[in-house]
Amino acid sequence: MHRRFIALYLCVLCAFLAHIPSADAQTAQRCFGETGFCVEGRIREFWEQNGGLPVFGFPITDQHEEMLEGRPYQVQWFERNRLELHPENAHPYDVLLGRLGADRLAQQGRDPFTFPKGGQQPGCRFFPETGQSACGDILKAWRANGLEIDGRRGKTEAENLALFGLAISPLQTEVLGDGKEYQVQWFERARFELHPENAPPYNVLLGLLGNEIRVNAGPPQTIAPAPIEPKPLPPPSYNACQEDPNPGAAPNYPVAIVTVNKGDEYVVLKNVSGEAVNLDGWHMCSIKGNQEHPISGALGPGEQKQFPGPAGTIWSNSEDDNGSLYNANGQLVSYWNDPTR
Repeated sequence: MHRRFIALYLCVLCAFLAHIPSADAQTAQRCFGETGFCVEGRIREFWEQNGGLPVFGFPITDQHEEMLEGRPYQVQWFERNRLELHPENAHPYDVLLGRLGADRLAQQGRDPFTFPKGGQQPGCRFFPETGQSACGDILKAWRANGLEIDGRRGKTEAENLALFGLAISPLQTEVLGDGKEYQVQWFERARFELHPENAPPYNVLLGLLGNEIRVNAGPPQTIAPAPIEPKPLPPPSYNACQEDPNPGAAPNYPVAIVTVNKGDEYVVLKNVSGEAVNLDGWHMCSIKGNQEHPISGALGPGEQKQFPGPAGTIWSNSEDDNGSLYNANGQLVSYWNDPTR
């Protein structure tokens, strides 16, 4: 009897221990077929400890780097918010929430400071910083949720504020994405929506601000690279198509030699500047034979043009024959190394 009791006790103990998640299980990936994305590590821990699906929704991106206020951070977007990893902060502030309520209003071109002020009302929580009050079912939902900060049961007002922020609008009627009108109230990090068609506690839902911001975002902003300043033109060095003493000084600007087809006797030049260039008086030289390939006329900005040679032979087909281009002042503009070298 004693042995049977011990065996039964061990079975119950093993079953109990089997349901305690290990540290590895808590940091492993948790994936959602609804969106095809997963959460893991510190973001998974934060998501699960602070409300999970009702508060944040499903993940809608993977964890990736984004620039926030000019600095790169690892972030992950969810249906209702954006979680940001801030390793420079001590736990639990190493994960912060985006201000998606304020961000969505800004995206819509709406300034919350222009909203009517709700003012102080009986039985409501007044926010003197914004002049708004939260009341009724919205206040109840606001107080029922919060970020876990102190490790104690229940939610303090500091934890409510950490999750949702301040109220930044009064309760007001708005048309949402489904085309229907709802009573809503905006907070810094959320939009509370009254859904009287649902039984409590689902009569108050949080708006899908993560989805809305990403769907309505414009193309990613890119910073145009600074224009490259061309090298200055060197001093005049044209000498009847002799080899230039300093071919490396050619800036290949404002005109560049694209190619020389020695077999068919033509040269291709391109204007790489933003202004038209008059080629009259310029010299296109075959270095090997000390001969000049005729060019003339003008090249528009960005224009590329082929210049045929005369009836005779200018370019050497049996030996390497580099080309040099001089402007009317005799300055070396571009230099072409024969690729057969």
